[in-house]
Amino acid sequence: MKRFWLGVLAIIIVCGAGFFAYAWKPAIDPVEPPQRSSFDPALIEKGAVLASVGNCTSCHTRPGEKSYAGGLAVPTPFGTIYSTNITPDPQTGIGRWSQAAFNRAMREGVDREGRHLYPAFPFDHFTRVSDEDNRALYAYLMTRQPVNNPPPPNELPFPLDMRLVLAGWKLLFFDRGAYQNDASQSTQWNRGAYLVDGLGHCGACHTPRNRFGAEEKGSHMAGGEAEGWTAFALEGTSPAPIPWTHDSLFAYLRQGWHADHGVANGPMGEVTGNLGRLPDADIDAMATYVMSLMGEPSAERTAAARAIRGRAPAPPPHPPCPNPRDRIAIGHFDLAHMLGPRPSEK
Repeated sequence: MKRFWLGVLAIIIVCGAGFFAYAWKPAIDPVEPPQRSSFDPALIEKGAVLASVGNCTSCHTRPGEKSYAGGLAVPTPFGTIYSTNITPDPQTGIGRWSQAAFNRAMREGVDREGRHLYPAFPFDHFTRVSDEDNRALYAYLMTRQPVNNPPPPNELPFPLDMRLVLAGWKLLFFDRGAYQNDASQSTQWNRGAYLVDGLGHCGACHTPRNRFGAEEKGSHMAGGEAEGWTAFALEGTSPAPIPWTHDSLFAYLRQGWHADHGVANGPMGEVTGNLGRLPDADIDAMATYVMSLMGEPSAERTAAARAIRGRAPAPPPHPPCPNPRDRIAIGHFDLAHMLGPRPSEK
């Protein structure tokens, strides 16, 4: 019996050592904050557009504070996480991060010092971003105004406050790797998939999550909840009373409203505003990809939509101004025609 327990102990020690070897990530040497002149202005502008796609400012900016300085409280089912400062401040931001350190954060969810990042930072989507686009994002962020602003410590219970636990989460749920084109699909479709599933991280809200906070496999865009908002399905089970079309989705993303689907209130108000920096071709590609997930509506839904149109009053010539309290940024890219009921007052 003693020999048996010694064997069990040996297995535990070996497994623990193996996990630690997998989980441990070395620090990347700090660099001197790069000068703005070291970046091509065209690369900076491209990064600005890409940061808008990712809606980066929503999570990394507290209302009324400096852009990208972090400190925004992000509630999760496991506790509150505070967003990081991603200005080029050398003490409290990413000013001493090299391009390699930035790439590792995006691709692997590990910061410059080797600490695993919580998936509230959606690295499980950002891992798909290309090296070229990461260079542009880095150029943009490293040329923002530096802000000295350390974020508050996260409010998480033990053992979730130990970042080593996140290595186990990644082992179970994280698929690392840049986006690979689907050869069976068009260039336009692939561009849309890259934007929606990568920087846009739509699935962060619109895919249901399991008890560990990971997106459910096989339920891509089947609907979910995030920070008190319902994010409806963006695939065949979409509950939109009038089915989406490519043209209506394009108009909604481009203009922030459509007569059949209403005004982009709540988080979508900021999202559609940020998408204003994208060219029409990219909006068209995103609409193409999402519509491929939704598929053609059934005959019953089409008939019901005709009946709704027959009863509905004529739409106003211009969308009503959204209630300012609805323009709340939650840092996720939601494409739904509506995000569900207003969060309950607490």
